[in-house]
Amino acid sequence: MVTLIPRDALSDPGNDLLLRTSTARDSARARSRGAGRPPELQQTLQAFGNLILADTVPMMAKFIGGKIVHLLDRTGSIVVGAPPALDHPLLRAIETILREARGGSSAYQTLNNNLLALLTNLEWYQGRPGAFASRNFQDSHLHALLLGPDGLEHRADVQIGLTVLGPYTRFPDHRQRSSRVYLPLSPGEFRLGEDGWLKAGPGEVLFNEAAGEFAMRCTSRSLLTLWCSAEDIRH
Repeated sequence: MVTLIPRDALSDPGNDLLLRTSTARDSARARSRGAGRPPELQQTLQAFGNLILADTVPMMAKFIGGKIVHLLDRTGSIVVGAPPALDHPLLRAIETILREARGGSSAYQTLNNNLLALLTNLEWYQGRPGAFASRNFQDSHLHALLLGPDGLEHRADVQIGLTVLGPYTRFPDHRQRSSRVYLPLSPGEFRLGEDGWLKAGPGEVLFNEAAGEFAMRCTSRSLLTLWCSAEDIRH
């Protein structure tokens, strides 16, 4: 069963369902401009940069990733204070995925370890529904922004986020506003642009161009993915 939304809703890149809408931003946490990044966030970003600039990464993913890494030389406003308490089974699923990660490069291990350390500092939110979402979607997904508007590091030019889907969940079809790079942290399936479904997991880096259609889904295991985009990159 799916939630049916008019297909023409896909045509508007403003309906980017990974991004938090301005009306949904209700964080009351204070921001400290000029403060240094927390060590766990800095190490997460360094590992992220190493992964998306690796030799084996597809050209366009590396191109977009390189521009984002360059923007990270500047630090935004660091959010301070604890986020609203949230007790959700998907948070435990995220911990399990990150703790059970084995093998892979040292950059992936650094990324997983520091994401674990950051989990309690992230402010989690649920997005809007959309075309062809699974019936369980609304209660079986969470997003959090490491960098971006009202993220752990508040800034308007870059978004780096985490999205988790519970078992047997399909993320809605939509057109994303900006070019985006995805780093799956657990196995899942992705639909990028006009292509069919693609299986991907840890160690792979995916790219989808601006205004391209996007969807993702998983079966018996939750899907966790890290994603990034920048407002001034449309290629």
